[in-house]
Amino acid sequence: MTIPRFLFAALAVSLGALSGCAGLTPDTVNLEAMSCEDRLSYVDAVVDDNAVQSASASPVVGYPFLRANRNSVLMARQLDADGDGKVDRADQWDALILQMRGLDRAARQSEIANLPASSGISYETVENCANAMLASLTPDQYQTLLPAVFVPDDYLDFQRIAGLYPLTAFPAYFGYEGWKQENFASFAASDNNLIHSGAWREYTVASSEPGRFDVVDIDQDAFGQWRPSEDELENLAQAYAPVFRVRAGSDSDKVGRPTLLARGALATIDTNIPTVYYRLSHTYFAGHWRPQIVYEIWFPERSPSSPFDILAGHLDALIWRVTLDDDGSPLIADTIHGCGCYHMFFPSDGLQRISAPEDHDIRETAEMPAGYLASSILNGPVLWIDKTSHYLLDVTGAAMGQSDADIARQTAVLRPAQELGHLLLLSGQGTASLFDEDGFVPGTERLERFILWPMGVDKPGAMRQWGHHATAFVGRRHFDEAKLMDRYFIKR
Repeated sequence: MTIPRFLFAALAVSLGALSGCAGLTPDTVNLEAMSCEDRLSYVDAVVDDNAVQSASASPVVGYPFLRANRNSVLMARQLDADGDGKVDRADQWDALILQMRGLDRAARQSEIANLPASSGISYETVENCANAMLASLTPDQYQTLLPAVFVPDDYLDFQRIAGLYPLTAFPAYFGYEGWKQENFASFAASDNNLIHSGAWREYTVASSEPGRFDVVDIDQDAFGQWRPSEDELENLAQAYAPVFRVRAGSDSDKVGRPTLLARGALATIDTNIPTVYYRLSHTYFAGHWRPQIVYEIWFPERSPSSPFDILAGHLDALIWRVTLDDDGSPLIADTIHGCGCYHMFFPSDGLQRISAPEDHDIRETAEMPAGYLASSILNGPVLWIDKTSHYLLDVTGAAMGQSDADIARQTAVLRPAQELGHLLLLSGQGTASLFDEDGFVPGTERLERFILWPMGVDKPGAMRQWGHHATAFVGRRHFDEAKLMDRYFIKR
């Protein structure tokens, strides 16, 4: 882990911004008279002063118009496949720069939207400047850019050292093994027993129109990553969306939409508007970049199952991700909760599990509770979710005998996950992010943090933003690792 490097980088950016903009106010600043570099420095200082930074991607130090995620890091390395220190293909250089510019654009869109109107900063002004600075980048600057494309991991090594991790990891390991024995049994239960085990609430998104799009028509960049239009991405999200079937319990087990009354207020979930959020990601698997459609749903809370339930707390979320082959057929799906916990894999029968280093020690590895599934099931699966804990119980196909089952069906709204970064305030006073500057949802901390802190995961159990999901307490793994699937699977 490279915490010192990250802190020094952040300090450099902050000092550079503040030194050029100290004492400036919206009444005295003329943004149009500034150079683009000074303009972005000023905007970053105002964003920092108002505490509305987006943690959705990491700043690229020295390039204020770019931000990076874990895919950016691998793409930057792939530019020099022959190792001669130069960019092999100019079109891939362009694709990487545009990818990072897109990450910065999305982050700034939320940051500027969340600023008070009195800031006097417009998104268009900032965007024009960022694009102008982008035009000055050329492939011969690769060696300068490469070390700046950096994303810190989400493990705190100093906590592992202080918490005697080599020793305390063993109780965490045994606890996780116990959880698996208790909860993986539901995947072996018969479908009939599951469906008649109680009442269910089912959330389904509206289907896309047949023949409305074809994956072969979707644009790809020079790396082979899909670059769909907004409409195409929505159609993709509709086409592969799972059915979320939740065991009926209390109001805490209803799917809804995150809302904020005002800036600084605790987020709540409006269960009158069931919402499924989606985003596009990519993973490098079997020698190619593969598209991933990611879905998430939100619950009002994980209600306590006992007076001393250390896992209970405000808000809860479940994330489901499907990885597609070139022709659009699902290769694999995996899932976590909004805290990054309970990572499970559901490979299609077109993949094969391979031996991973974690398989031979106590580190968490790729768990496959349902074994291999037919690709047709992963194309539109039913996710069976328990009440209270919101644990995933099973993944099945949609065709089941359900005529006499107790299922209350609702249509969920499908919305881009980007919206969570700038939610309209119910007070009518602008927008604010569901997440804080560090990528956490305020108020969602769990008591388990006082027990699991030696594992090095910051605020274990708390809901967190995309790009910040550490998924192993014992070991080191991130949900958005660029080569995560390569670590455990190959194509048959």
